[in-house]
Amino acid sequence: MDTAVATKPSLTIRRRFRAPPARVFKAWTEPTQIARWFGPGKIDILEAVFEARAGGRFFVHGRSPDNGEDHRVAGVVQEAIPNAKVVYTWAWQSTPERESLVTVEFKPDGEGTLLVLTHEQFADDGARDRHNMGWTGALLKLETFLHTDGAPPPHGKFVWNELNTRDVEAAKNFLGASLGWTFEASPMPGFTYWIIRRGDERIGGIFDMNANAACKGVPEHWLTYIAVDDVDARLKAALAAGAREGRPPQDIPGVGRMAVLQQPGGAMVAWLTPKPM
Repeated sequence: MDTAVATKPSLTIRRRFRAPPARVFKAWTEPTQIARWFGPGKIDILEAVFEARAGGRFFVHGRSPDNGEDHRVAGVVQEAIPNAKVVYTWAWQSTPERESLVTVEFKPDGEGTLLVLTHEQFADDGARDRHNMGWTGALLKLETFLHTDGAPPPHGKFVWNELNTRDVEAAKNFLGASLGWTFEASPMPGFTYWIIRRGDERIGGIFDMNANAACKGVPEHWLTYIAVDDVDARLKAALAAGAREGRPPQDIPGVGRMAVLQQPGGAMVAWLTPKPM
């Protein structure tokens, strides 16, 4: 008789942050800070609770501004070691019987932190995959929050490079084979944006031009991003100085507010005001 017990699906995500463990732990467990980054994409956090002690309560209530849909997840903290580790149960209000377990470790890594997130005991592979996408988007927002909160935008600095292409898979295959880069999916409304990584460092992105009708007829190209202190005000000044608008200012969840313009000489460039979304 086979007495083996089937292993439930799980996921593990590792991220390095340029912030000490105490700072990352605080962002993960302090309600006012949770509200600044929790959840993938654009979501308004209406309430957050994290009692960092054994037996403490965990609860987050978010709402999608696009359709008004509410999302509530809750659990009980099983273990909490300040600046080092938290373990808590996780269950959506809509499916309370599908309880899973989250473990987050905050490990010193030079002057920064290696965060190891393990989410286990999923009901099925589909639940694991959906949570993997959700955590990936949320951790991108956490990275932006940690690297910009309380600090002025790095005005005038080159901060991002983006490949705009209609054949994402071919581009990933080429860049991976020739440069050794790896790629991380970041779900966006209607399409997937791909983060380019050199080891653990985020160095750029790949945008699928098929997702934007305005890109029709535009050849594949690399786009450089420059950080500015106020993209709306700076774009207005640029237009007055002879630039042409390529893409109006828009908010990018987890990244900031950006616009694309054509300089008087014809070169295209993106300007970005980084900020937690």
